[in-house]
Amino acid sequence: MAQKDYYKTLGVEKNASADQIKSAYRRLAKQYHPDLHPNDAAAAEKFKEINEAYSVVGDPEKRGRYDRGEMDMNGAGGFNPYGGGFSASGFDDIFDMFSDAFGFGGSSRRRASNSSVGSDITYTIELTFMESILGCKKPVNFTRIERCSSCGGSGAKDDSCLKTCDKCGGSGQVRQVRNTIFGQQISVVACDKCGGSGKIVTETCKTCGGKGTARKNKVLNVAIPAGVENGAVLQLAGEGNAPKGKGGRCGNLLLVMSVKPSKIFRRENFDLYVTVPVSYATAVCGGEIEIPAPDGVFIHKLAEGTSNGETLRFRGKGIRTARGITGDLYATVSVEVPKNINRSQRRAIEDFEKDCSLKNYAKKKEYLDEISKLYNK
Repeated sequence: MAQKDYYKTLGVEKNASADQIKSAYRRLAKQYHPDLHPNDAAAAEKFKEINEAYSVVGDPEKRGRYDRGEMDMNGAGGFNPYGGGFSASGFDDIFDMFSDAFGFGGSSRRRASNSSVGSDITYTIELTFMESILGCKKPVNFTRIERCSSCGGSGAKDDSCLKTCDKCGGSGQVRQVRNTIFGQQISVVACDKCGGSGKIVTETCKTCGGKGTARKNKVLNVAIPAGVENGAVLQLAGEGNAPKGKGGRCGNLLLVMSVKPSKIFRRENFDLYVTVPVSYATAVCGGEIEIPAPDGVFIHKLAEGTSNGETLRFRGKGIRTARGITGDLYATVSVEVPKNINRSQRRAIEDFEKDCSLKNYAKKKEYLDEISKLYNK
């Protein structure tokens, strides 16, 4: 099966940078977020497609496999960068999409099964930044449609109160003929008389009144895997709404991650960035500084003469996921110039400055030398 064009889904070129891909993803994710389009199936499907595309081309390793053609639709569909029992959503029935758009027949098996699949439920989970990078457990309290406990979803008082549908002959499907620009097209759809069940109810169930379903509250304690990003969608298969009738399968529960920003960390993919304030004396003389990381604060020995803006890289101290993906930690030194100094402190600094020479200021010496060359041709 051919690959989907994930670059086209995100609206970027194949040679787009990681930042361009992330920017496009964030823009589209906000545009089609389910919270902004309640009960809009088309927007929900677009949102899932966007997340599917970003879960592949937004990761350097999987993007490489995708670009080399090593990832088919099924292979890509099963991938989850965060690990755990979730899978990415949005991989259903691409052939039926073309069928609906152009009138082609498609697969009768797909059409029959689509009529007995419950709808998805979208639920937003709020996470702190540390919860998102370390993983956590969160209670999910939601309402869903479940099959009636008395009739099992049939809507009938008992099995004797079900008769075979006279329109579809019990198959639950009928043939439709449409004239299109491509000629006469024949498709198989769910029977409109029995709703695809193949059965007609003669006496309804007293518990559900013939609906076959009831709305019930459900509480799940969900394990959120480490490393989830803001806007990521995690899927719990089969925890959505039940379909009508006895057969079929329940929809999915789509958990949308809403991560609060951190005042300390900035995230890029699985790397973390932090700015560490350092005193003037420590920058000049060297010394120990405290650097935060996902697993706690660690001490680093800062070298003598460290410049303002210098960035230190700590491999493997970024975000770690259940699938073994590990990012790096980048700590940028921000030398803090002391303020509100008293007279004795000022004299000490002035004496220190007088005692220094240009050999103590390599960049300043280079700067003055270049100025001298500039005006003394």
